[in-house]
Amino acid sequence: MKRAIPCCLLALVALTGCSVTNVEPDEGGIVYDAGMFSSTTFQECLKPSTRDVSGPGDEGYRYPNGQRTYDFSGRDESEGKSITSVSKDGQVMSMSGGLTFYFSASDCKKLQSFHENIGKKYAAYESDGWTRMLQFYIGNSVERAMDEATLKYNWRDLYTNPAQKSLWEQDMAKLTNQYVASLTQGQYFERLQFIIRQPEPPKSIVDAQTETQAAQERQKAQEAENTRALTELKSLKELAKVLGPQGAILYKAIQDGKVSIVPVPTGSSVNITPKTP
Repeated sequence: MKRAIPCCLLALVALTGCSVTNVEPDEGGIVYDAGMFSSTTFQECLKPSTRDVSGPGDEGYRYPNGQRTYDFSGRDESEGKSITSVSKDGQVMSMSGGLTFYFSASDCKKLQSFHENIGKKYAAYESDGWTRMLQFYIGNSVERAMDEATLKYNWRDLYTNPAQKSLWEQDMAKLTNQYVASLTQGQYFERLQFIIRQPEPPKSIVDAQTETQAAQERQKAQEAENTRALTELKSLKELAKVLGPQGAILYKAIQDGKVSIVPVPTGSSVNITPKTP
């Protein structure tokens, strides 16, 4: 049973002091009886927003509770670097982003199992230890899942097709969940969901793709110009049938503004001087 605070206050005069565990609102806690004359045994779990004062020698640990993220964007504060995997058609794709997951430190039975099997080994109740633990169990699982899932898709689908990218992310989440559960031997990490930026092929491939698209646009423009010219030539042929070759040429010159027409009333004396270039 948990010791009362007055007893603990009396113990302050001894060489060993009280064990105080302050659990924040987004955390869960766990306390072990580790007195000088007793073996270390589980004592109790602590709910979020709890201040626990235990007896001398007791040990309290705090763990994150709720949604957390494994960041593999490669930034200074992230847990992992960006990941490279090979696509179905043999292109190396670079991926960066994050994986959100839910860690239930408020589930006492699950927290005790996690602490005794994994948490103590990595000191995951400390910030650096939590990061090292994530890098091994989450990071390795993400890389393995990404390698396997990426091999099912062509690089263009991942790079330009949002629907295919969404299916790829779902495949990775399913595989990552399997691999994490296998590594940890338990369901400690739940509700896995990827948030990944657009996968990037090598720059040379992107540049080639851009040039190909530009060439296609130039070809479309040329085809449109050819169609316009053929239509115009056909129109001139039809005019020549009606006006004759010279008449068609004159009509075209008038239409293009190369020849000006001045109306002259019948019987008037008007001299017209041809326009010189």
